[in-house]
Amino acid sequence: MSRRTAVSCVILSMMLSLAAEAAPQPLHLCAPPADPIEDQELLARYSMTPQEEYSRYFDDLNAYLLCLQKSQADIIEQGRFWHDRYIELFGEG
Repeated sequence: MSRRTAVSCVILSMMLSLAAEAAPQPLHLCAPPADPIEDQELLARYSMTPQEEYSRYFDDLNAYLLCLQKSQADIIEQGRFWHDRYIELFGEG
């Protein structure tokens, strides 16, 4: 990845994190959070403190973990449905 692309990704990540406390997580497409940004100049440019950036990270981490839990519960429920359907159609054997 080029330096320009990396910087663009960092800036986009910061702008998006300013828009919401935690990144939305589409079900079954859970995205891990971006690492906290520790570049003091970049944080200053967006008027963010390191503490605010770490808070953003932990908010996004929590959203990620909740998404994983919800996805797991949904998949288990779906598996049970199809297991019951199998038993209904073909019996225990």
